[in-house]
Amino acid sequence: MRPVTVKEILTYGERLGITEIVEPSGALGSVRYLLRYAGGESGYAMTPFPHSMLIIPPAATDGAYENGWDRSVPPSLLRNITCLALSAQRITGFLRQFSERAETPIFSSCYDDSLLHSRLIGLLRERGERQVMVHGVLVQIWGLGVLLLGESGIGKTACGLALMGKGNRWVADDAVVLEGRGDAVYGRGHQRTGGWIALRGRGVLRAADLLGTARLLQETRVDALVRLVRGFERNAVREGESFQEIVGVSLSSRDLAADVDPRRVAERVTGYIRPLSVKSAENIVQRTEC
Repeated sequence: MRPVTVKEILTYGERLGITEIVEPSGALGSVRYLLRYAGGESGYAMTPFPHSMLIIPPAATDGAYENGWDRSVPPSLLRNITCLALSAQRITGFLRQFSERAETPIFSSCYDDSLLHSRLIGLLRERGERQVMVHGVLVQIWGLGVLLLGESGIGKTACGLALMGKGNRWVADDAVVLEGRGDAVYGRGHQRTGGWIALRGRGVLRAADLLGTARLLQETRVDALVRLVRGFERNAVREGESFQEIVGVSLSSRDLAADVDPRRVAERVTGYIRPLSVKSAENIVQRTEC
């Protein structure tokens, strides 16, 4: 897992419940590991790896961490620390001074250390491993991976199946795992639900039984996003091409109106993808000629 910069982590204030930040100038660290200090003598057995963030539990009511480190916090615990996360509403004066001296960023969070640890794990996996799971349908149209998004029941699966009638390929239904690799995003089905399709009125069916193995792909590069919206949202549908960032990669995106007839929606999707497919083919030819 690649390290995530402290500066990037601090941009997720709402997600992490951040209440205060002390960010010394020149502090350019990154985080790969999380170290949750439970207090007491446990700290003496803990030696952080490089690129570690130390999560400190709520200060004791007797003013621990107010004028100095609690005696139970050994100096060795602060080695290799690139950021301190404090489960507290505010950052004390002592910790502010420590931050400046050690050039170590500190932030406080309204969440308890257990919840903060859990949210940080999710953030590091998402940004470090560049992996995220979304609810949608992933298909391949004319060689381009297209992710269909939209609220539950809007017709993503029906649209995807309608597209199969045009000789395209099926990748995943419902739970789609997206992974960033270099400057591209790749998608596949979740290990628990991959290979299954939830079809309204018919239940959960094997994709191979419904479509045949020749129509199935384990994985595809994701080239475009389509968000299906209901009729009352049509005024909000964006005209022209837009872009959306997923796992650090900017992808072509378009809002399209849903319909009771999935074939009409499929036609709108192919109308959007067709010029992208032509452009992709032209780029391949240009690279071949170089």
